Amino acid sequence: MKVIIYDSECKFCTRFSRWSQSNVKTLEIISVRNKEARKILRDKGIKFIDLQTIYFVNDNEVWVRSKAIFEIFAHFTSPWRIISFFSFLPTPFTDFWYKIFAKYRYKF
Repeated sequence: MKVIIYDSECKFCTRFSRWSQSNVKTLEIISVRNKEARKILRDKGIKFIDLQTIYFVNDNEVWVRSKAIFEIFAHFTSPWRIISFFSFLPTPFTDFWYKIFAKYRYKF
Protein backbone atom coordinates (compact mmCIF):
# COMPACT_ATOMS: atom_id res chain seq x y z
CA MET A 1 0.00 0.00 0.00
CA LYS A 2 1.41 3.36 -1.09
CA VAL A 3 -0.67 6.29 0.13
CA ILE A 4 -0.18 10.05 -0.02
CA ILE A 5 -2.09 11.72 2.80
CA TYR A 6 -2.34 15.42 2.07
CA ASP A 7 -4.05 18.69 3.00
CA SER A 8 -7.05 18.77 0.64
CA GLU A 9 -7.79 22.40 1.47
CA CYS A 10 -4.52 23.36 -0.20
CA LYS A 11 -4.93 23.58 -3.98
CA PHE A 12 -1.21 23.11 -4.59
CA CYS A 13 -1.18 20.02 -2.35
CA THR A 14 -4.20 18.58 -4.14
CA ARG A 15 -2.65 19.20 -7.57
CA PHE A 16 0.67 17.69 -6.47
CA SER A 17 -1.06 14.59 -5.07
CA ARG A 18 -3.16 14.06 -8.20
CA TRP A 19 -0.17 14.66 -10.45
CA SER A 20 1.84 12.13 -8.42
CA GLN A 21 -0.96 9.60 -8.73
CA SER A 22 -1.10 10.11 -12.50
CA ASN A 23 2.65 9.41 -12.72
CA VAL A 24 2.74 6.50 -10.27
CA LYS A 25 -0.33 4.36 -10.89
CA THR A 26 0.12 2.36 -7.67
CA LEU A 27 -0.36 5.44 -5.45
CA GLU A 28 -3.53 6.15 -3.54
CA ILE A 29 -4.32 9.66 -2.34
CA ILE A 30 -6.43 10.48 0.70
CA SER A 31 -7.20 13.78 2.40
CA VAL A 32 -5.69 14.09 5.88
CA ARG A 33 -9.16 15.17 7.01
CA ASN A 34 -10.62 11.80 5.99
CA LYS A 35 -11.33 9.31 8.80
CA GLU A 36 -9.60 6.56 6.84
CA ALA A 37 -6.40 8.64 6.63
CA ARG A 38 -6.41 9.31 10.35
CA LYS A 39 -6.94 5.61 11.05
CA ILE A 40 -4.04 4.65 8.77
CA LEU A 41 -1.73 7.13 10.51
CA ARG A 42 -2.79 6.07 14.00
CA ASP A 43 -2.30 2.41 13.06
CA LYS A 44 1.24 3.32 11.96
CA GLY A 45 1.97 4.95 15.33
CA ILE A 46 1.44 8.62 14.46
CA LYS A 47 -0.18 10.09 17.56
CA PHE A 48 -0.36 13.76 16.59
CA ILE A 49 -1.78 14.29 13.11
CA ASP A 50 -0.88 17.66 11.63
CA LEU A 51 -3.62 18.66 9.17
CA GLN A 52 -1.18 20.87 7.26
CA THR A 53 1.49 18.24 6.62
CA ILE A 54 1.97 15.71 3.86
CA TYR A 55 2.45 12.06 4.82
CA PHE A 56 3.57 9.19 2.65
CA VAL A 57 2.76 5.66 3.79
CA ASN A 58 4.46 2.71 2.12
CA ASP A 59 3.52 -0.56 3.80
CA ASN A 60 4.87 -0.25 7.36
CA GLU A 61 6.80 3.00 6.95
CA VAL A 62 5.58 6.58 7.23
CA TRP A 63 7.44 9.63 5.98
CA VAL A 64 6.51 13.17 6.94
CA ARG A 65 7.08 16.62 5.38
CA SER A 66 10.19 16.86 3.17
CA LYS A 67 11.09 13.19 3.57
CA ALA A 68 7.59 12.29 2.33
CA ILE A 69 8.17 14.42 -0.77
CA PHE A 70 11.52 12.75 -1.47
CA GLU A 71 10.05 9.29 -0.96
CA ILE A 72 7.14 10.06 -3.31
CA PHE A 73 9.57 11.19 -6.02
CA ALA A 74 11.59 7.98 -5.52
CA HIS A 75 8.63 6.13 -7.07
CA PHE A 76 8.58 8.33 -10.19
CA THR A 77 10.44 7.58 -13.39
CA SER A 78 13.12 9.87 -14.76
CA PRO A 79 13.56 12.81 -14.86
CA TRP A 80 11.46 13.47 -11.74
CA ARG A 81 13.08 10.69 -9.72
CA ILE A 82 16.24 12.81 -9.43
CA ILE A 83 14.49 14.96 -6.81
CA SER A 84 14.58 11.97 -4.46
CA PHE A 85 18.39 12.10 -4.47
CA PHE A 86 18.21 15.17 -2.21
CA SER A 87 16.96 12.94 0.60
CA PHE A 88 20.57 12.64 1.78
CA LEU A 89 20.32 16.21 3.10
CA PRO A 90 19.69 16.52 6.84
CA THR A 91 16.01 16.43 7.77
CA PRO A 92 16.14 19.64 9.87
CA PHE A 93 17.49 21.47 6.80
CA THR A 94 14.95 20.09 4.32
CA ASP A 95 12.05 20.43 6.78
CA PHE A 96 13.03 24.07 7.36
CA TRP A 97 12.46 24.76 3.66
CA TYR A 98 9.36 22.56 3.60
CA LYS A 99 7.82 24.60 6.44
CA ILE A 100 8.59 27.90 4.70
CA PHE A 101 6.94 26.63 1.52
CA ALA A 102 4.01 25.23 3.53
CA LYS A 103 3.45 28.59 5.17
CA TYR A 104 2.78 30.19 1.77
CA ARG A 105 1.34 27.20 -0.13
CA TYR A 106 -2.20 28.60 -0.25
CA LYS A 107 -0.94 31.35 -2.58
CA PHE A 108 0.07 28.84 -5.29
